Amino acid sequence: MPLFEYPELLFTQIALLVVSGIWFLRRNDEIPLLIGSFIFYISSYRYWVVTSGLDRWVNIGNLGFSPITEDKAVIALAYIVFGEICLLVTYMLRQRTVLPIVVPIGDRTLFQWLRPKILFLGLLCLPIVVVVRSRVIAQVRGGSSLAFGVSAYLYLFPMLLVGVAALIFCLWKFGGLPLLRHKIAALTILSGVAYLTYGPSSRFKFLAWLIAGGIILSSSYRPKSRLIIFSMITIMSLTLFAFAGAMRNANLANDTLKQAAIERAFSAEDANMLDGFVLMQQVYPHRLDFSLGMEHLEILMRPIPRSLWPEKPVGGYLNKLGITINNGKGTLGISQSLFGSLYGEGGLIGILVGSILYGTVFANIVRYSNELQAFAGILVRAILCACLIPLLRGGDLPGIYAWFGMAFWPCFLLLWFQRENFKLKSPLPSGHIHSSTHMPRQEHPSF
Repeated sequence: MPLFEYPELLFTQIALLVVSGIWFLRRNDEIPLLIGSFIFYISSYRYWVVTSGLDRWVNIGNLGFSPITEDKAVIALAYIVFGEICLLVTYMLRQRTVLPIVVPIGDRTLFQWLRPKILFLGLLCLPIVVVVRSRVIAQVRGGSSLAFGVSAYLYLFPMLLVGVAALIFCLWKFGGLPLLRHKIAALTILSGVAYLTYGPSSRFKFLAWLIAGGIILSSSYRPKSRLIIFSMITIMSLTLFAFAGAMRNANLANDTLKQAAIERAFSAEDANMLDGFVLMQQVYPHRLDFSLGMEHLEILMRPIPRSLWPEKPVGGYLNKLGITINNGKGTLGISQSLFGSLYGEGGLIGILVGSILYGTVFANIVRYSNELQAFAGILVRAILCACLIPLLRGGDLPGIYAWFGMAFWPCFLLLWFQRENFKLKSPLPSGHIHSSTHMPRQEHPSF
């Protein structure tokens, strides 16, 4: 018998959404609202959709597990809501800064140094990504397993386009592309990024740079205007994401593709992380021992190529159970949300400790972004927001962090090389609550 019923959990998540909305309007800080909205969609909304008959639970019986029931789903939902409360409360206690409205004026010296490098990198990477994708497809068609036989450095290489797109958005927003030829080159790169990252198997790459672009381009507007922009981006993202998901069914005709995409979006078919969490409860601790932090430790081991370490431990609970095998051509698994991954680390204690740690890290990153010049500060927040959705979605955590590293290494290099120049000479005031009409503005940066 579940300790909490669905209505109690639903209203708790709605209350968290309301608090996060007020937080955003008063502090110009979008992180809690982004977290709350996504977690609500994959948990309470998913539960309502299935129990209303609009969709069905994922069939996990073919993997050797017992079917998902409403009682099991409510228990999983309670764990997710518990983790969400811990994460958001920790974040709000640690992040007391009011984020300024950005004045998008940059430093010409920096742009003269940065612009040619980014445009050259973007134009160079487009054809390389095409070649790399072709090689990966050829290897998979030749019988190699994506999980075991194809180098992760190879199939993650296209993620680089996400970081390049984020830097181009920043350059454009802050006036770093003054000439027509700069804008043409930037549009060419962004068009190529959109084309190469949109598809049934690469939807999260597309979503990542779309979110990063939305954060950067809206940074100079007041919170109410940003809320409207975010709502539009959310609707567009859900639509495009569902379309890409529907494209997985190659038998759908063009006239039925639109209907299938709408049904996927409303039925949360792509957001079945609640189903994945129920699966995790059948895995831990009954079939596998709690990993006690080892999944996070694997993040440090993942960059070691398997060619140098053939016995490197495999990631993902289905791999560890032997359900995904080397002979398979692709990867297999149901994403279980970040809280599902934390459950695998240590059950309820794992969710408590992990959520507090993640809330603290997110808060520290946002506070750090507020100590940088506007260009660098908004870039850091855009990276964080772009990473949040795949991180909250869950899955193989070391693989997700490898995703982040491959996507944003150009941004990390820039932040490192210019770390002294990016520091604010006069830190903005913190610890005070401002009304949106008196939101501080970040002044012209001086290098």
